[in-house]
This record gives sequence, C-alpha cells and structure tokens, in this order.
Amino acid sequence: MVSRSDLLLSFIYAWGKSKKNNEPIPSVTHLQKEIFLLCRRTPFAEMKDVYHFEPLWYGPFSKELSSDLTDFQSRGIISFDELRLTNEGFKVAASVWDNLTDFEKQQIFDVKINFNYMSLTELLDSVYLRYPKFTKRSALKKEVVDKYFADFLQENEITEKDVVSAVNLAKKALRQ
Repeated sequence: MVSRSDLLLSFIYAWGKSKKNNEPIPSVTHLQKEIFLLCRRTPFAEMKDVYHFEPLWYGPFSKELSSDLTDFQSRGIISFDELRLTNEGFKVAASVWDNLTDFEKQQIFDVKINFNYMSLTELLDSVYLRYPKFTKRSALKKEVVDKYFADFLQENEITEKDVVSAVNLAKKALRQ
C-alpha cells in the first residue's frame, strides 16, 4: 500500500496534458479535489480512509491532506508559488514514483490529465455531479448559503428589520 505522503508526492510529480513531470497544479482546491477523485479509484481506494475527506464549503476536503501540504512546504519539498515540487522535492518524489506500479501511475496520469486543466468551476461541477453527498455544506449551493445567513441572524438576534435598516444606511452612505 502506498503511504499518503507518497501518494501526494507522486501526484504532484506526475505529468498531465503537458507531458512534463512536476506539472503545476492550479490551486490547493484543485489538488484537494483531484486527490479526492484519485482516492476513489483502484488501486488507491484504501486511501480515502487515510485522508478522511469530508464535505466542506467547496466540496470534499481533507485536513490530513492540508496538513501534509503544509509539512512539505515547511520542509522545502513543495513550492506554493506554483503548486509544484521544489528541486529537492523532485528528487524525493522521483524515487517514490519509480516504486509505483504501471497501473498506479496510469491512474494518477488519468486524473491529472482529465481534471488538472479544468477551470475550478468545471472541476467542482464534475465532483458535485459524481459525489453529491459531498455538497451538503457547499458554499456554492444557494440553500446552504441561505441557511448559514439565517442561522447567523438567529444566533446574533438580528431581525429582518435590522438588516433592512443596515442596507438603507449603506445606500444612503453611497449616495453621499
């Protein structure tokens, strides 16, 4: 079984459409979703329990993955200027990559080729369509946002009248 750090390093090391190793990943959100999708494939299905993805504001999120990224950045293995491996990280990841099976490599390539070049909106739509249970807390769903604000107003004892009054004050300030 591949360790979670080996999976992460291998994924960042792999090429996608560019056919160049260490192809940058557009964002941390992209990486979270792409690793989530990879962990739903054989031979990495056991990794979904290691990374413990849960539904958050933009779909599936793993605290463990976020922690691994922070750890790798502090150790100089990953650069966040462009989400990619540093020279030192590249050397480490290359040796990890060499120990993967051809099937494991192909699954990583497949995810990176198909999802790394999507816009964030396209990627989220794709994940939400395939895994709707991970959208229950999504900030992109109107009912979630409505509930968040309704709960906020109730918890802070803010009435509809207070909100209307605040909006009117803001409009008045803009006119001045």
